[in-house]
Amino acid sequence: MKVNMMVQRFIAVLLVVALVGLVRAEDAKEVVVSNAEELKGIKAKKITWKKDGAKMVRIPTIAPNSIYMDTTEVTVGQFKKFLKSTDYQFNGELWARVYKRSPTDKHPMILVSWHDATAYAKWVGKRLPAEAEWEFAARGGLVGKEFPWGDGNSVAREYANFSGTEGTDQWQSIAPVGSLKPNGYGLYDMAGNVFELCSDWYDEDYYSNSPLRNPQGPSTGEWRVLRGGSWFDDASGLRAANRD
Repeated sequence: MKVNMMVQRFIAVLLVVALVGLVRAEDAKEVVVSNAEELKGIKAKKITWKKDGAKMVRIPTIAPNSIYMDTTEVTVGQFKKFLKSTDYQFNGELWARVYKRSPTDKHPMILVSWHDATAYAKWVGKRLPAEAEWEFAARGGLVGKEFPWGDGNSVAREYANFSGTEGTDQWQSIAPVGSLKPNGYGLYDMAGNVFELCSDWYDEDYYSNSPLRNPQGPSTGEWRVLRGGSWFDDASGLRAANRD
């Protein structure tokens, strides 16, 4: 059940080049970008990805490049736009289950396979994050902290939709994207709500046996990594370092 109740968050690579007068951070708070090539010379902290309308923020200092990451989970509305624009065949029998937990276009798209996620990413011109990239971004600039908001659970419910609310949660299960506070990088729901897919195989020898850029992963890998926990996890499942 946990493997199916998941959603992808997609990112696009920022090519690191000298600023050549296209856009300076002080000139624009947010710009619209159509493809990764247009990111050359752009150092704005926020962009809008034209094809799916996703808001993205720059995540700094992931050597050798920075990246831009979607601020929210991919929504039902965005995924439906992808299906309408392509001939990709999503399992139509799943829609009743999707709408049971994610009833509006503003809810995260769930019950996607890794193949569904990568097909969407290819269409929109982005990619799934590597696990190391995801965890770096999830921490929001905090170093050595247990959760994306820091340590302890005193403010956890301001940032994460998770289990054990004892009647105080306004959502029966999954919340619309961006309903709670973002982390220090401006990313929402990096803990709780729904699982998020990474590009890596779930294998203890992944990094030693296969370079991060190898899409095939190690020969022994059978599962892709899920991060972030979900609405039916307790607080222990929301730790920034927790893997599934």
